[in-house]
Amino acid sequence: MRRPSLVAVLALVVVALLYAPIVLVVINSFNADELLVQWGGFTLTWYDEALSDQRVRSALVTSVQVAILSTVVAMALAITAALWARRLFGRRRQAFDATTFVRIILPETVFALGLFILFAQLDIPLGIPAVVVGHVVFLSAYATIILQARFATMNENLEAAAADLGAPPWRVFRRVTMPQILPAVIAGGLLIFSFSFDDVVTSLFLGGTRAETLPVLLLGLIRLRVTPEVNAIGVMVMLTTTILFAVAAGILSVRSAVGARSTEARGGTR
Repeated sequence: MRRPSLVAVLALVVVALLYAPIVLVVINSFNADELLVQWGGFTLTWYDEALSDQRVRSALVTSVQVAILSTVVAMALAITAALWARRLFGRRRQAFDATTFVRIILPETVFALGLFILFAQLDIPLGIPAVVVGHVVFLSAYATIILQARFATMNENLEAAAADLGAPPWRVFRRVTMPQILPAVIAGGLLIFSFSFDDVVTSLFLGGTRAETLPVLLLGLIRLRVTPEVNAIGVMVMLTTTILFAVAAGILSVRSAVGARSTEARGGTR
């Protein structure tokens, strides 16, 4: 057998460093030892305490509210922007793409700090609406890219045929365009929900004292001491985001497979 190469060894080390802390958090969430200095046996007590904690439940409700509102607003803006971008060419399309990618490339701290200063100057109170605005600013860019990828592979002949048959633009969008982009809309919505639910920076800057999300609560709890309850909360947050990512990835993969099959079928009929 050949010895593993240096690249393979480094890859294994990187993977171990990435996943070892996650595995440790999961293990300690079931550890009966409150000090986490040794294995004290298997228990579900910390999950029960986390779910019965009023502050944790309030933060969870706030996180869900922010995530739902951010998803709805961001997807509405992304669909509108993607539809408008289909008619852009040349420099206008380049400018549109630049504004989209800038929101992804620039650090989230820059956006959060800029919005915090803007809201302070305009006397806009911090809270759930401010957090939603902050999340929509950069999360709508992810949904726009997903929808643009779908529009790039979509056949426009059906829309043109519906328009030729006398359907108004709104009916063309509702009966022809929307069913074709629905998988991308669902996948983008799940990604936005998971990103918003798991966000710390923007929620910390714009939440103030009126909106404490679950990740912000976790950040405050670990400043004193990492307890088994904190590990249990972290595992629940991680499971939520992981499941949403998996569902979104599954929808995108199914859509890609269906699109490839339809393309092959059209090529075969020709």
